[in-house]
Amino acid sequence: MSLNVLYAQNDNDNPIYRSKNEPNFLVRDATQADDEQLVQLIAETMPSNGMTLAFERYPSYLSASHAQYNRPDIKLVVPEENPAQVVGMMNLGWRYCFINGQPELLRYVADLRMHPAHRGNKVLRLLMDYVYDEIPLDTIFESVVLEDNTVACNILHNERKGFPKPFHYDDIRTFTVSQAQKPVQFGRYHFEQMNTNHVSEANAFISTMKQHYNFLPNYDFSGLAESNHPFWLSMNIHDFYLMYDQNHQIVGLYGLWNQKAFKQTRVVDYSLPLKLMKPFYNVYAGLRGVFSLPKKNDAFEYLMIHSALCHPEQQDVFASLIFHAKQQTKLRRKQAFCITLANNDPRIHWMSNTTSHIIQAKHYFHSFKGNPYSTFDRNKISYFEVGRI
Repeated sequence: MSLNVLYAQNDNDNPIYRSKNEPNFLVRDATQADDEQLVQLIAETMPSNGMTLAFERYPSYLSASHAQYNRPDIKLVVPEENPAQVVGMMNLGWRYCFINGQPELLRYVADLRMHPAHRGNKVLRLLMDYVYDEIPLDTIFESVVLEDNTVACNILHNERKGFPKPFHYDDIRTFTVSQAQKPVQFGRYHFEQMNTNHVSEANAFISTMKQHYNFLPNYDFSGLAESNHPFWLSMNIHDFYLMYDQNHQIVGLYGLWNQKAFKQTRVVDYSLPLKLMKPFYNVYAGLRGVFSLPKKNDAFEYLMIHSALCHPEQQDVFASLIFHAKQQTKLRRKQAFCITLANNDPRIHWMSNTTSHIIQAKHYFHSFKGNPYSTFDRNKISYFEVGRI
Protein backbone atom coordinates (compact mmCIF):
# COMPACT_ATOMS: atom_id res chain seq x y z
CA MET A 1 0.00 0.00 0.00
CA SER A 2 1.35 3.45 -0.93
CA LEU A 3 1.85 6.31 1.49
CA ASN A 4 -1.11 8.15 -0.06
CA VAL A 5 -3.76 5.87 1.33
CA LEU A 6 -5.50 5.70 4.68
CA TYR A 7 -8.60 3.67 5.48
CA ALA A 8 -11.29 4.37 8.04
CA GLN A 9 -14.81 3.08 8.61
CA ASN A 10 -17.99 5.09 8.55
CA ASP A 11 -21.11 4.29 10.56
CA ASN A 12 -22.37 1.86 7.92
CA ASP A 13 -19.11 -0.09 7.69
CA ASN A 14 -18.60 1.27 4.18
CA PRO A 15 -14.81 1.47 3.60
CA ILE A 16 -13.55 5.02 3.15
CA TYR A 17 -10.52 5.93 1.04
CA ARG A 18 -8.47 9.06 1.68
CA SER A 19 -5.54 10.53 -0.21
CA LYS A 20 -3.14 13.20 0.98
CA ASN A 21 -3.51 14.83 -2.44
CA GLU A 22 -7.11 15.82 -1.70
CA PRO A 23 -7.97 15.82 2.03
CA ASN A 24 -11.34 17.53 1.61
CA PHE A 25 -12.96 14.64 -0.26
CA LEU A 26 -13.29 10.87 0.24
CA VAL A 27 -13.98 7.85 -1.95
CA ARG A 28 -16.51 5.24 -0.86
CA ASP A 29 -18.70 2.53 -2.37
CA ALA A 30 -22.21 3.35 -3.58
CA THR A 31 -25.14 2.16 -1.48
CA GLN A 32 -28.88 1.94 -2.08
CA ALA A 33 -29.28 5.24 -0.25
CA ASP A 34 -27.29 6.97 -3.03
CA ASP A 35 -29.48 5.80 -5.90
CA GLU A 36 -31.55 8.96 -6.32
CA GLN A 37 -28.43 11.14 -6.47
CA LEU A 38 -26.81 8.76 -8.98
CA VAL A 39 -29.85 8.93 -11.27
CA GLN A 40 -29.46 12.72 -11.33
CA LEU A 41 -25.69 12.69 -11.74
CA ILE A 42 -25.65 10.15 -14.58
CA ALA A 43 -28.07 12.26 -16.63
CA GLU A 44 -25.31 14.75 -17.41
CA THR A 45 -25.73 16.07 -20.94
CA MET A 46 -23.38 15.24 -23.81
CA PRO A 47 -23.12 16.65 -27.35
CA SER A 48 -23.59 14.38 -30.37
CA ASN A 49 -24.18 15.25 -34.03
CA GLY A 50 -25.88 18.60 -33.40
CA MET A 51 -27.90 17.36 -30.44
CA THR A 52 -27.38 17.61 -26.70
CA LEU A 53 -28.29 14.23 -25.25
CA ALA A 54 -28.87 12.94 -21.73
CA PHE A 55 -28.21 9.23 -21.22
CA GLU A 56 -30.52 8.52 -18.31
CA ARG A 57 -30.80 5.49 -16.00
CA TYR A 58 -34.27 6.07 -14.62
CA PRO A 59 -35.70 5.03 -12.17
CA SER A 60 -32.63 3.27 -10.67
CA TYR A 61 -28.98 3.60 -11.64
CA LEU A 62 -27.99 0.73 -9.35
CA SER A 63 -30.45 -1.64 -11.02
CA ALA A 64 -29.48 -0.52 -14.55
CA SER A 65 -25.77 -1.02 -13.82
CA HIS A 66 -26.33 -4.79 -13.53
CA ALA A 67 -27.31 -4.85 -17.21
CA GLN A 68 -24.03 -3.08 -18.05
CA TYR A 69 -21.80 -5.20 -15.81
CA ASN A 70 -21.75 -8.71 -14.43
CA ARG A 71 -20.37 -7.18 -11.21
CA PRO A 72 -20.74 -3.41 -10.88
CA ASP A 73 -18.16 -1.57 -8.75
CA ILE A 74 -19.38 1.98 -8.24
CA LYS A 75 -17.03 4.41 -6.51
CA LEU A 76 -18.29 7.75 -5.24
CA VAL A 77 -16.51 10.98 -4.35
CA VAL A 78 -18.06 12.66 -1.31
CA PRO A 79 -17.09 15.70 0.81
CA GLU A 80 -15.27 15.00 4.07
CA GLU A 81 -17.81 17.09 6.01
CA ASN A 82 -20.87 15.50 4.33
CA PRO A 83 -20.21 11.92 3.12
CA ALA A 84 -23.87 11.47 2.17
CA GLN A 85 -23.52 14.05 -0.63
CA VAL A 86 -22.31 12.62 -3.96
CA VAL A 87 -20.16 14.99 -6.03
CA GLY A 88 -18.52 12.47 -8.36
CA MET A 89 -18.75 8.85 -9.48
CA MET A 90 -17.07 6.19 -11.59
CA ASN A 91 -18.02 2.59 -12.33
CA LEU A 92 -15.09 0.16 -12.48
CA GLY A 93 -17.11 -3.02 -12.69
CA TRP A 94 -16.17 -6.44 -14.00
CA ARG A 95 -17.37 -8.09 -17.18
CA TYR A 96 -17.17 -11.80 -17.91
CA CYS A 97 -16.01 -12.16 -21.50
CA PHE A 98 -13.87 -14.17 -23.88
CA ILE A 99 -10.38 -12.86 -24.61
CA ASN A 100 -8.33 -14.82 -27.13
CA GLY A 101 -10.93 -17.58 -26.85
CA GLN A 102 -10.61 -17.97 -23.07
CA PRO A 103 -13.05 -16.86 -20.36
CA GLU A 104 -11.62 -13.83 -18.56
CA LEU A 105 -12.58 -10.89 -16.35
CA LEU A 106 -12.28 -7.41 -17.83
CA ARG A 107 -12.48 -4.16 -15.87
CA TYR A 108 -14.65 -1.64 -17.74
CA VAL A 109 -14.46 2.09 -16.95
CA ALA A 110 -17.73 3.94 -17.51
CA ASP A 111 -20.09 6.55 -16.11
CA LEU A 112 -17.37 8.96 -15.00
CA ARG A 113 -19.36 11.94 -13.75
CA MET A 114 -18.66 14.98 -11.62
CA HIS A 115 -21.17 17.47 -10.27
CA PRO A 116 -20.76 20.79 -12.17
CA ALA A 117 -19.96 22.63 -8.95
CA HIS A 118 -17.08 20.25 -8.18
CA ARG A 119 -15.47 19.72 -11.56
CA GLY A 120 -11.72 20.03 -11.56
CA ASN A 121 -8.51 18.14 -11.26
CA LYS A 122 -8.75 17.58 -7.50
CA VAL A 123 -11.81 15.32 -7.56
CA LEU A 124 -10.55 13.51 -10.65
CA ARG A 125 -7.10 13.11 -9.10
CA LEU A 126 -8.69 11.56 -6.02
CA LEU A 127 -10.39 8.91 -8.15
CA MET A 128 -7.13 8.15 -9.94
CA ASP A 129 -5.30 7.93 -6.60
CA TYR A 130 -7.88 5.35 -5.57
CA VAL A 131 -7.33 3.37 -8.79
CA TYR A 132 -3.54 3.46 -8.30
CA ASP A 133 -3.58 2.55 -4.61
CA GLU A 134 -6.42 0.04 -4.42
CA ILE A 135 -6.52 -1.84 -7.72
CA PRO A 136 -3.64 -4.13 -8.79
CA LEU A 137 -1.24 -2.17 -10.99
CA ASP A 138 -1.24 -4.84 -13.69
CA THR A 139 -5.00 -4.35 -14.25
CA ILE A 140 -6.01 -3.45 -17.79
CA PHE A 141 -9.03 -1.15 -17.99
CA GLU A 142 -11.33 -0.84 -21.01
CA SER A 143 -13.31 2.26 -22.03
CA VAL A 144 -15.56 3.42 -24.87
CA VAL A 145 -16.14 7.17 -25.36
CA LEU A 146 -18.19 9.02 -27.97
CA GLU A 147 -16.00 11.12 -30.27
CA ASP A 148 -18.23 14.15 -29.65
CA ASN A 149 -17.80 13.87 -25.87
CA THR A 150 -14.74 16.11 -25.83
CA VAL A 151 -14.71 16.43 -22.03
CA ALA A 152 -14.43 12.67 -21.47
CA CYS A 153 -11.98 12.31 -24.36
CA ASN A 154 -9.76 14.97 -22.83
CA ILE A 155 -9.83 13.21 -19.46
CA LEU A 156 -9.37 9.63 -20.61
CA HIS A 157 -7.42 9.86 -23.86
CA ASN A 158 -4.55 12.13 -22.90
CA GLU A 159 -1.56 11.09 -20.84
CA ARG A 160 -1.67 12.52 -17.32
CA LYS A 161 0.64 12.06 -14.41
CA GLY A 162 -0.78 9.56 -11.94
CA PHE A 163 -3.34 8.25 -14.44
CA PRO A 164 -3.20 4.88 -16.23
CA LYS A 165 -1.74 5.47 -19.69
CA PRO A 166 -4.32 5.42 -22.52
CA PHE A 167 -3.88 3.16 -25.57
CA HIS A 168 -6.20 3.60 -28.54
CA TYR A 169 -7.27 0.12 -29.66
CA ASP A 170 -9.83 0.66 -32.41
CA ASP A 171 -12.80 2.76 -33.53
CA ILE A 172 -16.43 1.76 -33.46
CA ARG A 173 -19.70 2.95 -34.94
CA THR A 174 -23.23 2.70 -33.59
CA PHE A 175 -25.92 2.56 -36.27
CA THR A 176 -29.51 3.51 -35.51
CA VAL A 177 -31.16 1.56 -38.31
CA SER A 178 -34.53 2.70 -39.63
CA GLN A 179 -34.51 0.89 -43.00
CA ALA A 180 -32.67 -2.18 -44.25
CA GLN A 181 -32.44 -3.59 -47.75
CA LYS A 182 -33.83 -7.08 -48.23
CA PRO A 183 -30.98 -9.33 -49.40
CA VAL A 184 -31.56 -11.71 -52.31
CA GLN A 185 -30.46 -14.62 -50.08
CA PHE A 186 -33.07 -13.91 -47.39
CA GLY A 187 -35.26 -16.86 -48.44
CA ARG A 188 -32.41 -19.32 -47.81
CA TYR A 189 -32.70 -18.88 -44.06
CA HIS A 190 -35.40 -19.30 -41.48
CA PHE A 191 -35.72 -17.88 -37.99
CA GLU A 192 -37.08 -19.46 -34.84
CA GLN A 193 -38.12 -17.49 -31.78
CA MET A 194 -36.12 -18.76 -28.83
CA ASN A 195 -37.68 -20.87 -26.10
CA THR A 196 -36.21 -22.87 -23.25
CA ASN A 197 -35.52 -25.81 -25.58
CA HIS A 198 -33.06 -23.63 -27.53
CA VAL A 199 -30.88 -22.59 -24.57
CA SER A 200 -28.17 -25.23 -24.88
CA GLU A 201 -28.01 -24.72 -28.65
CA ALA A 202 -27.67 -20.95 -28.24
CA ASN A 203 -24.94 -21.36 -25.61
CA ALA A 204 -23.05 -23.74 -27.88
CA PHE A 205 -23.28 -21.26 -30.75
CA ILE A 206 -21.84 -18.51 -28.55
CA SER A 207 -18.93 -20.82 -27.78
CA THR A 208 -18.13 -21.08 -31.51
CA MET A 209 -18.19 -17.29 -31.87
CA LYS A 210 -15.38 -16.76 -29.35
CA GLN A 211 -12.86 -17.88 -31.97
CA HIS A 212 -13.76 -14.83 -34.08
CA TYR A 213 -14.53 -12.08 -31.56
CA ASN A 214 -12.65 -10.64 -28.61
CA PHE A 215 -14.49 -9.17 -25.59
CA LEU A 216 -17.56 -11.25 -26.42
CA PRO A 217 -19.60 -11.57 -23.20
CA ASN A 218 -19.66 -15.03 -21.70
CA TYR A 219 -23.41 -15.36 -22.21
CA ASP A 220 -25.45 -18.04 -20.51
CA PHE A 221 -28.94 -17.88 -21.98
CA SER A 222 -30.34 -20.03 -19.18
CA GLY A 223 -30.47 -16.76 -17.22
CA LEU A 224 -33.30 -15.66 -19.51
CA ALA A 225 -35.51 -18.39 -18.07
CA GLU A 226 -35.03 -16.96 -14.58
CA SER A 227 -37.41 -14.34 -13.32
CA ASN A 228 -35.83 -10.89 -12.85
CA HIS A 229 -32.24 -11.96 -13.61
CA PRO A 230 -30.38 -8.58 -13.37
CA PHE A 231 -28.05 -9.23 -16.33
CA TRP A 232 -31.08 -9.73 -18.62
CA LEU A 233 -33.01 -6.74 -17.28
CA SER A 234 -36.27 -6.15 -19.21
CA MET A 235 -35.62 -9.11 -21.54
CA ASN A 236 -37.29 -12.48 -21.86
CA ILE A 237 -36.40 -15.56 -23.84
CA HIS A 238 -38.89 -14.74 -26.62
CA ASP A 239 -36.97 -11.54 -27.45
CA PHE A 240 -34.31 -13.71 -29.15
CA TYR A 241 -34.20 -15.39 -32.54
CA LEU A 242 -32.08 -18.25 -33.85
CA MET A 243 -31.20 -18.23 -37.54
CA TYR A 244 -30.83 -21.49 -39.49
CA ASP A 245 -29.59 -22.38 -42.96
CA GLN A 246 -31.23 -24.87 -45.35
CA ASN A 247 -29.50 -27.74 -43.53
CA HIS A 248 -31.05 -26.58 -40.24
CA GLN A 249 -27.62 -25.59 -38.94
CA ILE A 250 -27.59 -22.53 -36.70
CA VAL A 251 -25.74 -19.69 -38.45
CA GLY A 252 -26.90 -16.62 -36.55
CA LEU A 253 -28.43 -15.29 -33.37
CA TYR A 254 -29.81 -11.98 -32.17
CA GLY A 255 -32.25 -10.40 -29.73
CA LEU A 256 -34.19 -7.15 -29.52
CA TRP A 257 -33.94 -5.27 -26.24
CA ASN A 258 -36.35 -2.55 -25.16
CA GLN A 259 -34.43 -0.67 -22.48
CA LYS A 260 -36.82 2.21 -22.00
CA ALA A 261 -37.97 0.90 -18.60
CA PHE A 262 -34.50 1.61 -17.16
CA LYS A 263 -32.38 3.49 -19.72
CA GLN A 264 -33.38 6.39 -21.93
CA THR A 265 -31.65 8.71 -24.39
CA ARG A 266 -33.33 12.11 -24.12
CA VAL A 267 -32.85 15.15 -26.37
CA VAL A 268 -32.10 18.10 -24.13
CA ASP A 269 -31.53 20.52 -26.99
CA TYR A 270 -30.80 20.83 -30.71
CA SER A 271 -28.21 23.01 -32.41
CA LEU A 272 -29.71 25.98 -34.26
CA PRO A 273 -29.23 24.48 -37.76
CA LEU A 274 -30.80 21.19 -36.67
CA LYS A 275 -33.60 23.02 -34.86
CA LEU A 276 -34.48 24.86 -38.08
CA MET A 277 -34.25 21.72 -40.20
CA LYS A 278 -36.10 19.35 -37.85
CA PRO A 279 -39.71 20.07 -38.97
CA PHE A 280 -38.84 19.50 -42.63
CA TYR A 281 -36.77 16.42 -41.81
CA ASN A 282 -39.59 14.87 -39.79
CA VAL A 283 -42.03 15.31 -42.72
CA TYR A 284 -39.49 13.54 -44.93
CA ALA A 285 -38.99 10.86 -42.25
CA GLY A 286 -42.71 10.20 -42.07
CA LEU A 287 -42.96 9.79 -45.84
CA ARG A 288 -39.91 7.52 -46.04
CA GLY A 289 -40.60 5.55 -42.87
CA VAL A 290 -37.25 6.43 -41.33
CA PHE A 291 -36.21 7.53 -37.86
CA SER A 292 -37.74 10.86 -36.84
CA LEU A 293 -36.36 13.37 -34.34
CA PRO A 294 -38.32 13.71 -31.07
CA LYS A 295 -39.44 16.94 -29.49
CA LYS A 296 -37.03 18.70 -27.19
CA ASN A 297 -36.96 16.94 -23.78
CA ASP A 298 -38.52 13.78 -25.22
CA ALA A 299 -36.77 10.41 -25.40
CA PHE A 300 -35.95 8.48 -28.56
CA GLU A 301 -38.04 5.39 -29.32
CA TYR A 302 -35.85 2.51 -30.48
CA LEU A 303 -34.67 -0.98 -29.60
CA MET A 304 -31.16 -2.27 -28.95
CA ILE A 305 -30.02 -5.29 -30.93
CA HIS A 306 -28.53 -7.89 -28.61
CA SER A 307 -25.82 -10.41 -29.55
CA ALA A 308 -26.08 -9.93 -33.32
CA LEU A 309 -23.72 -12.81 -34.02
CA CYS A 310 -22.69 -14.81 -37.05
CA HIS A 311 -19.45 -15.76 -38.76
CA PRO A 312 -17.81 -12.39 -39.60
CA GLU A 313 -17.22 -13.37 -43.23
CA GLN A 314 -20.80 -14.49 -43.90
CA GLN A 315 -22.17 -11.24 -45.30
CA ASP A 316 -25.36 -12.87 -46.60
CA VAL A 317 -26.16 -14.26 -43.14
CA PHE A 318 -25.57 -10.88 -41.50
CA ALA A 319 -27.62 -9.07 -44.16
CA SER A 320 -30.56 -11.42 -43.59
CA LEU A 321 -30.20 -11.07 -39.82
CA ILE A 322 -30.35 -7.26 -40.08
CA PHE A 323 -33.37 -7.35 -42.38
CA HIS A 324 -35.22 -9.76 -40.07
CA ALA A 325 -34.39 -7.52 -37.09
CA LYS A 326 -35.90 -4.56 -38.95
CA GLN A 327 -39.06 -6.57 -39.66
CA GLN A 328 -39.40 -7.53 -35.99
CA THR A 329 -38.73 -3.94 -34.89
CA LYS A 330 -41.61 -2.74 -37.05
CA LEU A 331 -43.89 -5.45 -35.63
CA ARG A 332 -43.03 -4.14 -32.16
CA ARG A 333 -44.13 -0.65 -33.29
CA LYS A 334 -40.69 0.90 -32.98
CA GLN A 335 -39.02 3.04 -35.63
CA ALA A 336 -35.47 1.75 -35.37
CA PHE A 337 -32.91 -0.43 -33.65
CA CYS A 338 -29.28 0.19 -32.70
CA ILE A 339 -26.27 -1.99 -33.42
CA THR A 340 -22.59 -1.30 -32.68
CA LEU A 341 -19.75 -2.67 -34.83
CA ALA A 342 -16.00 -2.23 -34.78
CA ASN A 343 -14.56 -0.59 -37.88
CA ASN A 344 -12.51 -3.73 -38.59
CA ASP A 345 -15.57 -5.99 -38.51
CA PRO A 346 -16.14 -7.16 -42.11
CA ARG A 347 -19.90 -7.10 -41.51
CA ILE A 348 -19.82 -3.32 -41.18
CA HIS A 349 -19.66 -3.00 -44.98
CA TRP A 350 -23.23 -4.27 -45.28
CA MET A 351 -24.45 -1.34 -43.20
CA SER A 352 -24.17 0.89 -46.30
CA ASN A 353 -27.33 -0.95 -47.44
CA THR A 354 -29.26 0.45 -44.48
CA THR A 355 -30.68 3.86 -43.68
CA SER A 356 -28.95 4.66 -40.41
CA HIS A 357 -27.95 7.48 -38.13
CA ILE A 358 -24.31 6.90 -37.16
CA ILE A 359 -22.48 7.82 -33.95
CA GLN A 360 -18.74 7.24 -33.76
CA ALA A 361 -16.77 6.31 -30.67
CA LYS A 362 -13.26 5.30 -29.67
CA HIS A 363 -12.28 2.09 -27.91
CA TYR A 364 -9.33 2.41 -25.51
CA PHE A 365 -7.41 0.38 -22.98
CA HIS A 366 -5.66 1.93 -19.99
CA SER A 367 -2.72 0.55 -18.04
CA PHE A 368 -0.11 1.59 -15.49
CA LYS A 369 2.18 -1.17 -16.76
CA GLY A 370 2.74 -0.18 -20.37
CA ASN A 371 1.24 -1.09 -23.72
CA PRO A 372 -1.31 -3.93 -23.32
CA TYR A 373 -1.67 -4.70 -27.05
CA SER A 374 0.30 -7.95 -26.78
CA THR A 375 -2.38 -9.24 -24.38
CA PHE A 376 -4.95 -9.36 -27.17
CA ASP A 377 -5.03 -11.27 -30.45
CA ARG A 378 -5.39 -8.41 -32.93
CA ASN A 379 -6.66 -10.83 -35.58
CA LYS A 380 -9.89 -11.15 -33.64
CA ILE A 381 -12.68 -8.61 -34.08
CA SER A 382 -13.67 -6.39 -31.18
CA TYR A 383 -17.24 -7.17 -30.12
CA PHE A 384 -19.54 -4.60 -28.54
CA GLU A 385 -22.99 -5.04 -27.07
CA VAL A 386 -24.69 -1.74 -27.85
CA GLY A 387 -27.04 -2.10 -24.86
CA ARG A 388 -24.15 -2.63 -22.44
CA ILE A 389 -21.72 0.12 -23.52
